[in-house]
Amino acid sequence: MSEMRAIVRQGAAVRLQRMPVPVPDAGEVLIQVRVAGLSRTDVDPPADGPEPDPDPVVLGREFTGVIAELAGDVRGFAAGDRVAVMPDLPCLSCERCAGGATECCPRAERLGAGRHGAFSEFVAVPAHVVHRLPEALTFREGAYAEPVCSALAVLKADIKPPDRGLVQGAGRVARLTERVLRSYGFDSVEVGASLAGLPRDAYDFVVECDPGGPALDGMLRVVRPGGRIVLRSRPAGPVPVDLAAAVGKEVTLQTVSYGTFQAALEFLAQESGKIADLLGCVRPLEDFAEMFSAERESQRFKSFFCPDFGGVGAAEIEAWGRLVRPDSGDQR
Repeated sequence: MSEMRAIVRQGAAVRLQRMPVPVPDAGEVLIQVRVAGLSRTDVDPPADGPEPDPDPVVLGREFTGVIAELAGDVRGFAAGDRVAVMPDLPCLSCERCAGGATECCPRAERLGAGRHGAFSEFVAVPAHVVHRLPEALTFREGAYAEPVCSALAVLKADIKPPDRGLVQGAGRVARLTERVLRSYGFDSVEVGASLAGLPRDAYDFVVECDPGGPALDGMLRVVRPGGRIVLRSRPAGPVPVDLAAAVGKEVTLQTVSYGTFQAALEFLAQESGKIADLLGCVRPLEDFAEMFSAERESQRFKSFFCPDFGGVGAAEIEAWGRLVRPDSGDQR
């Protein structure tokens, strides 16, 4: 196959088009994409890159697939391996990378933004960000590894059980974060979409999952003096902070980025039942306009694309669980 279908952003426009199948460079593998998750950053990309994104660019960050081809210098993988990919590609030369924290590289190149992503039939990526998909996981479950990796970062903050915590937000990101915390012993944690009715100075820590000036004002109000606000989102633009309120209460603002991708896959393999209700429909690439519109309206469920939707067998469809065909009911 010399050409493939891909969802491409060019300027403000997004469209489905045909383009050449990428050829893996040295150190890379070519992956046939099986399932790719739709995220907020695909719909409203964050403005945090050090360089302008390429234009046009294939969207899509969170995915699983099967290795189709390897560069001649790649070892440890074989064609046909089921894999998941950490979509932030580290520079491997900075201090963070040298210390082993490659998932938190400040110079990372981002799939679907700085480099062509996974809303396509094939994608080429460096072998060092490729992980074998545990046999216990379906392709759909494995495609949720990046959000889990992000949620696990909260455990790096200076919080501990039995601290009383609040996860701020209404969508799947907040619910996932709350479940990760509970899995690690945080029994006194709750989710709050609206902070207006919550008591002042009530929480030891607040985890931000839906940033904005009013939301941060609410977090500063409900966290106790000397408490901690954990910031983990990458908003599309600057967010104002009431520094006078933060300083007056001596609140610590702590940012976190990612846990480890391998830990995310292990969490999914062991705890997939705890997040199954967060996973929504799987649709073909051709449904991108409807899917993008639904994602802007609500982030209740994680939705997915399957580039080879028509070629997927019945057994795989059954394994995915709640699969919605284009002509059936909605599960977003």
